[in-house]
Amino acid sequence: MTDTVLDHVKQHTAMLDGFLSDAVQEFGKAEVMSKVEALKDKGFDFGTLSESEAAHAARIMTCLSMLSVISEDVGQLGRIDTFQTSDGSMQPISLANAVQSARQEGVSADEIDKTLSGILASPVFTAHPTEMRRASIVEREHEISTLLQAYEKATTRPEKTQIEDDLFRAVALLWNTRLNRPERITVQDEINNLIGAVKRSILPAMVTLYNEWGRDIPHDGQLPNVLKLGSWIGGDRDGHPHVDEVTLNYAFKEQARVAFAFYVSQMDKLDSELTMSDEVTPVTDALNDLARKSLNTDIHRVDEPYRRAIAHIKHRLARTRAQILGEPVTNGASVAPPYESCDAFARDLRVIRDSLAAHGGRRLIGRTLKTLIRIARSCGFHLLALDLRQNSDVHERVIAELFTHSSELVDYLGMSESERCSLLFAELANDRVLRWDFAKYSDETRKELRIVDAAAQIVKSFGPEAFGAYVISKAASVSDILEPLVLMKQAGLVRGGPQPHTMIRVSPLFETIGDLEAAPDIMKKWLGNFAVRSLMGRPAIQEVMLGYSDSNKDGGYTSSRWSLHKASKAIKAVCDKAGVKLRLFHGRGGSVGRGGGPSFAAILAQPEGTVGGQIRVTEQGEMIARKFGNVITAHKTLDTFAAATFLATIPKDTTRKASEDARLEEKYSPLMDRLHEKSFAAYRGLVYDDPHFLDFFRTVTPVGEVSDLKIGSRPASRTASGKIEDLRAIPWVFAWSQSRFMLPGWYGFAAAVREMEIDDATLLEMIQWDFFDVFIANMEMALAKTDMEIARLYADLARDPEEGDRIYATIKSEFDDTVALILRIRNAKYLLSTHERLRNQIERANPLLNSLNRLQVYLLGVRRHGNRHKLVQLAMQLTVNGIASALRNTG
Repeated sequence: MTDTVLDHVKQHTAMLDGFLSDAVQEFGKAEVMSKVEALKDKGFDFGTLSESEAAHAARIMTCLSMLSVISEDVGQLGRIDTFQTSDGSMQPISLANAVQSARQEGVSADEIDKTLSGILASPVFTAHPTEMRRASIVEREHEISTLLQAYEKATTRPEKTQIEDDLFRAVALLWNTRLNRPERITVQDEINNLIGAVKRSILPAMVTLYNEWGRDIPHDGQLPNVLKLGSWIGGDRDGHPHVDEVTLNYAFKEQARVAFAFYVSQMDKLDSELTMSDEVTPVTDALNDLARKSLNTDIHRVDEPYRRAIAHIKHRLARTRAQILGEPVTNGASVAPPYESCDAFARDLRVIRDSLAAHGGRRLIGRTLKTLIRIARSCGFHLLALDLRQNSDVHERVIAELFTHSSELVDYLGMSESERCSLLFAELANDRVLRWDFAKYSDETRKELRIVDAAAQIVKSFGPEAFGAYVISKAASVSDILEPLVLMKQAGLVRGGPQPHTMIRVSPLFETIGDLEAAPDIMKKWLGNFAVRSLMGRPAIQEVMLGYSDSNKDGGYTSSRWSLHKASKAIKAVCDKAGVKLRLFHGRGGSVGRGGGPSFAAILAQPEGTVGGQIRVTEQGEMIARKFGNVITAHKTLDTFAAATFLATIPKDTTRKASEDARLEEKYSPLMDRLHEKSFAAYRGLVYDDPHFLDFFRTVTPVGEVSDLKIGSRPASRTASGKIEDLRAIPWVFAWSQSRFMLPGWYGFAAAVREMEIDDATLLEMIQWDFFDVFIANMEMALAKTDMEIARLYADLARDPEEGDRIYATIKSEFDDTVALILRIRNAKYLLSTHERLRNQIERANPLLNSLNRLQVYLLGVRRHGNRHKLVQLAMQLTVNGIASALRNTG
């Protein structure tokens, strides 16, 4: 961050803070505002606060945290991220520059076009159990951000004065808007929140990007889709009792409303552009045929075939929309035939394009039409491709029940794995269904059948492209992959026979360390069956999802990252041998403990060949606002994603860096194997083997309070067991972040290095390896956000003080050793020495963040000693909100 930008951030933060102070005082809380300043003193006696004062203080500090983040983000909008080319020069990160860099490195035009033609970068948006903000708050933040951007551009004093007045009003509205939710957010709310972001920033960013790529990237013919938006919201029922066929249908209908509204708006724009008369410019026969189908008899349109064709397309869109949404149609749309698919809509658009090209040249086509065709190909009528997801244990029970009630009376649960696979493959090889109308199925089985029935109807309305994949959580065997196929067969989504076919691809999700290690063998057995090839379609693509969150909770940061890296390579080798293309789906979160970190570097550090032009990555609730909150950040995020996908795919054999990286990987993989083993033992020794650790975690962190708060539609745990194994990875990481331990992002590495006695020279060479560099960089970020002095305050909440002191001392010692180790590896005096912008950002946030933490510790103590006053509960929720805002990536 330049000095000028830094000065602007500080000035804007001070200005917004001043507006908040004025607003608080104008609305009668001046005395609380003065106490907020006193709260920054480490020696402040929180016992002097009344419940009301605590709630108002938490509210003020949370608003200050939000405003600080807005100032930081606006300051970053003009920042240009760069990547290093082979000649050592730095270029702004973009797909266009990535392509240009490849050309300069000597990659042939044919190879570049081949790579571009297969590119698929798919962000998959998911809900977040710890997403704190209401939609109303997101809107207020967006308004303040927009005004602050306008303020930066204003050149006259009157302009600035007007914007200052508008900013004060926006900040005052934020202060007067309820920050907390009175009721738990619903799945429908989460769907609406995502769709709001798509309308507000993601779709406009895609339009701009497709225009830029078409202009700046030399290519032979039509650029590929490149981007494919995905979502889990409404279809992810793993441990989520509130996701069902109702939410599934709701998601698609609301997504379709946005898609149709966009297409109609663009058709209106085309109507105002394509005013050519056939008395002046001839048109193709196909365009004339399209125009003749129009019901537009306006005398002023007689000689305007393009506009009559557009009117016909709009009527067909209206009829299609009405059919899909189940709503009445009006005017000429009632007799226009609906489109059978979005491809048919795109074909009509290409008729217009081809006519313009034939009788006016390609320059006459214009950006509106070109981009509309690309968006139609990328988004269809469904806008976002929804994934279905369910836990393999549920599939097992449902399939067992279907067989129990079938004519064969099979005891599925009593079978071995090989017997199950034989039975399931045999079931896919015939065209019968197991379900029957009069069977008394359990509620669970009936719900699963309703889901696949709804999915089948959605495929009829939108086409199979409406679904991204059927993700199988906790996949640990071939039968786990087969079970959802047999389930989908009951609804007609899978066609049985000698060469079975599925309309929705299955994607096994390997999550634990053990499952990741077993994944290559499972995939080898899966791909070894002849019937599997036909299930993949053409081209044969097998998607595999890798879980960063649960593998980290299972084995710690080091074991998780190395196990994921090895599994990627091994699964790729299995797919290559089977002649199948692999598409990896990375289930990453916002925090380092859940796979977070800069996406560009992470994608480029993937094992050679594993990206292969196609990659899917989850973008989780809290990160959507940060990375896609406005058009500028959404544009940057999507362009960076596409550029990284291209650069990770283009052949690297000719570059010195690639060969050196391959040498280092071969040399140090055995060492990483041992680091994985030792760090796994250190992490498990603390988290799972220490009999007092679970009680420490539950009493020292706010995990219980977070689970009680109304901040997400999904329960925090899959079961009510209370075990760490059953707690979802997201609240696990969230609780450690709130308490500033950040333990999932670093614990275990230093212990492994120490036990193996790895010397500094070895570590300094390893840091030249892309994988290890990114691995260390993300750990360093987690360490920089850790504050063991604040964590000590939380440790004092332990139910057993003696055990609390012991466990805290263990964590503190490991933290100190890890920091010292990172500084030696980086040859630095302080953390983030090569990332001054991030380091300064953290330092600016810390004073307010630490005050919020101290207030939260006090409130936890008060609450656990029996004070359940609603204002204490409110204050607690507000501190959780404020800390999450200040940390930015917490769960």
